[in-house]
Amino acid sequence: GRRDILLHMATGTGKTRTCIGLIYRLLQAGRFKRVLFVVDRRSLGIQAQQAFETLPLVQQQHFTDIYDLKDLGDLAPDRDTRLQIATIQAMSRRLDNDEVSTPVDHYDCIIVDECHRGYSLDREVDRDGDPLADFRSLDEYVSKYRRVLDHFDAVKIGLTATPAAHTTKIFGEPVSSYGYRQAVIDGWLIDHEPPIEIRTALGESGVEWAKGEEITILRPRDGSIDLIHAPDEIQIDIDDFNKRVIVPAYNRAVCAELAKHIDPSAPGKTLVFCVNDRHADDVVGELQRAFAARYGACGHDVVIKITGKSDNDPEQLIRHFKNETNPRVAVTVDLLTTGIDV
Repeated sequence: GRRDILLHMATGTGKTRTCIGLIYRLLQAGRFKRVLFVVDRRSLGIQAQQAFETLPLVQQQHFTDIYDLKDLGDLAPDRDTRLQIATIQAMSRRLDNDEVSTPVDHYDCIIVDECHRGYSLDREVDRDGDPLADFRSLDEYVSKYRRVLDHFDAVKIGLTATPAAHTTKIFGEPVSSYGYRQAVIDGWLIDHEPPIEIRTALGESGVEWAKGEEITILRPRDGSIDLIHAPDEIQIDIDDFNKRVIVPAYNRAVCAELAKHIDPSAPGKTLVFCVNDRHADDVVGELQRAFAARYGACGHDVVIKITGKSDNDPEQLIRHFKNETNPRVAVTVDLLTTGIDV
């Protein structure tokens, strides 16, 4: 039979519950002895661990009442552990560590949550606060991702809501698919409202400099600023805004328009996605000013940034966003893109 399996389920249709039930049945049947549950970020791992500990499984028992589970903080190989949760980054470092032996038969099943995920600019930080600079490009991420999967003589099961090219290359085409539209028809999901497209003059025309025109250059590594003269005519379109060029007027206009559609005192929460961490900082400031101008003083905690580089613990910020009245608006890059329940 197949040893690389892909399951496609739309976001919100119960991938985590399906996964817990699947692992339980496979262990109960004796098909597998040790399962590795792989995520690409700590927040997903913590969320999965909480689900294994709290979701009723059999006669109101939880998975952890029946089987031993090792969480993100314990990566030491243990033959008696039936389920290990780990990040792909931690597993990659573990395989690179010559002092830790990781036999190829240590796990006989690997389940990869949100297996479409790839590298992005907003890298998470590890539990000690150091940047995870393991992956400098998508190719390197996929290479090490594949190395972790290929190291073990195990059946690989990938779970995703959005299969990507590198995902099907590793796991093959989905053996089962339950898409968003079908979930809406079946009544499990609520359809979204028609999107609102924000157009601005700068977004339509882009930013340009004539040959010889003075340009201010910001060097992100040290924050230094240089002045140069354009060697030729330069045209930058909206796709590169806040990547190659910082456009405060564009951010200000977009945030002012967003404030028309988001009442910070109304029920509900809002996620705003930015291209990188610096852009997120700018948007937080612009949104706070736009809300104050339109609705009056709102409080500093109505809009916050939740990324791997947030001043406070990202996991704590996610919990506050999920459970508390404020923050109402979370500005992020990729930390809350997929798989996080909020």
